[in-house]
Amino acid sequence: MKDILNRFSLESVKINSQTISIAVLLYIILVGCTIWSINVQPFNKRERSFWTMAVIFFGPIAILPYLAVAWRNAATGSLSFWRKPKRGNR
Repeated sequence: MKDILNRFSLESVKINSQTISIAVLLYIILVGCTIWSINVQPFNKRERSFWTMAVIFFGPIAILPYLAVAWRNAATGSLSFWRKPKRGNR
């Protein structure tokens, strides 16, 4: 196990094709999971296409702001029971 962890160092001597291929594979998995998450969010078509294109073209720079949006959507959905029901004039 220690040998596997020692392979992932920032020293240029230890960066080889195996570490680069693992990093690329992890990045592809991250982008795939982000796009899947975008598709299950309650976005309209315009918002969904915006976030998908942003993640594809800008990568981690777009994933971080999307994470905040997804977190807010998840939090507001699960915390909605704290809101008082609206009173109507009847």
